[in-house]
Amino acid sequence: MPTLNTAAFFVLYPASPLRISVFGRYREHMSHQTIQLLEAFDALPAEEKRVFAAEFFRRAVPFDSGPLDDDETAHAADAIFAMLDAEEDDARSR
Repeated sequence: MPTLNTAAFFVLYPASPLRISVFGRYREHMSHQTIQLLEAFDALPAEEKRVFAAEFFRRAVPFDSGPLDDDETAHAADAIFAMLDAEEDDARSR
């Protein structure tokens, strides 16, 4: 059975909930071109992704995203604590 790559899937199913989950909460702030870039990146082999990411970060620095608001800080803390709790629970089950 043939499989669809991410870009092909989103062409066939543009309103898919998967598209929203893949691009997270920033999806609504992305232009069509940005989404196309991310889809093209997803389609790259792992080694090309690594090379692309290194070059992208080289060009993007320095970048000031501005101060974090309280909601972003709380969301990040919740995610870290959930990850730590999962690791602790996993260690206990061994």
